[in-house]
Amino acid sequence: MTVPVADALLVPVARIEGCALACLIDASTGMVVAAMQDEGSINLPAAAGGAADIANVVALLSGELATGDGLEDVILTFNHHFHVIRPVRPDTDAQILLLVILDRMRTNLAMARRAIRDFCASLSA
Repeated sequence: MTVPVADALLVPVARIEGCALACLIDASTGMVVAAMQDEGSINLPAAAGGAADIANVVALLSGELATGDGLEDVILTFNHHFHVIRPVRPDTDAQILLLVILDRMRTNLAMARRAIRDFCASLSA
C-alpha cells in the first residue's frame, strides 16, 4: 500500500505513542489536506471541521483580549482522548492547522506536545 505524499508528511506525528489521528487542516474551510488515522472510530471530517472552528474562535478571542500573543496550541481533554490543535505556520495568511488526537492511556502529553512543536517547526523551516 502506498501512502500519498501529503499523508507521508505526517509519519513523524503518527509515530507519537498513542496517536489515533494526525491530520493537516485548512483552517478557513475545515477541509482535510492530509491524514493518517490509526483507529476508524474517529469521524475525520467532523474532527477536522471542529478543530478549525475551535482554532478560529480562540484566535478571535486572543485578538479581542489584545494579549499580543498568537495562538500556540489548543488542547481539549476528553475522557479517553487529548485533542491537540496547532497552527503549522502561525506567521502566514494561509493557515494550516495540525490536529493530533491522542489516546489518554498511552500518551505522555508533554512529550507529545514537544514532538508536535518540533514537527511544525520542521515544516516551517
